[in-house]
Amino acid sequence: MDLRQLRYFIAIAEAGSFSAASVRLRIAQPALSQHVKAMEAEFGMALLQRNPRGIALTEAGARLLTRATTIEAAFQSLHDHVRGAAVPSGEVRFGMPGTINEQLGVALIEAGRKLYPGIRIRISEAMSGFVLGWLREGSVDLAVLYNVHDEKGLTLHHALTEDIRLFAAPGLADAPAGETVQLSAALSRGLILPGQGHGLRELIEAAARSAGTPVAPAIEIDSYRQIKQLAARAMGFGMLPATAIREETAAGRFRAWEIVEPKLMRRIYLGHLAGKPLTLASQAIAHLAWTLLEQLVQTGGWTATWNGAQLPAPFPAVALT
Repeated sequence: MDLRQLRYFIAIAEAGSFSAASVRLRIAQPALSQHVKAMEAEFGMALLQRNPRGIALTEAGARLLTRATTIEAAFQSLHDHVRGAAVPSGEVRFGMPGTINEQLGVALIEAGRKLYPGIRIRISEAMSGFVLGWLREGSVDLAVLYNVHDEKGLTLHHALTEDIRLFAAPGLADAPAGETVQLSAALSRGLILPGQGHGLRELIEAAARSAGTPVAPAIEIDSYRQIKQLAARAMGFGMLPATAIREETAAGRFRAWEIVEPKLMRRIYLGHLAGKPLTLASQAIAHLAWTLLEQLVQTGGWTATWNGAQLPAPFPAVALT
């Protein structure tokens, strides 16, 4: 087995099928199949299972993918370090939840093309839980994640903390008095929340359990945009990050309340696999993303509290000017 075969295997696993990997690698599908058969013969066990949708990794295949991506990253990093001060180049795969991609994605690609023309940034968007899965399996190199409960195998850098607010259309009946509302009182209202499994819903559920208050939403829908649309139609109260409703609140289309006792907040992290060496390109884009996140908070583009820390070595400094 050689590095080329490992690269083919990674491409097949990431693409989800031989046909998609064939197009991506520009290699005939039968040739890829022969490489996998040779690897399976060498290991003495199946690495992939074919199904109507493409392929699925066996347990052995999943273990190989984890080690193979580490080896590939280390090999690429070797080239970077030998080149020394050369301009970083290559592809960086970045996973983001949709709400963060709306804030960060375009700015990151624009600044990345200006500062690092040799780097291609590929952004993949999904709910935070799916992005975490991509990071753990090596499908992305970097990720921005919400509250992570199991940090094993990850290196996480706490970037910022944002408030979750209760909000509603002005004049909605049963609106709280004042500018704050206790969590138990907020949960007693007719709520429009994301469904089970959504990162924000999990955060709300965890806070509710600690407060001994059940969560029984009147409406469940995962899309932030549709939660806001329903709230604007006076269908109930929503709970979203302050940034998500900033424009509507400033325009008077929503009234918002800070949730207290306990205060409802979520942490946002920049993360990567702990055991996978980052290429110089990934290091550069990680620091660029960090710099842009800080800039968003400091200029008011993101309603949140910046953690105040700097990324540790070996991340290079970035000047946006």
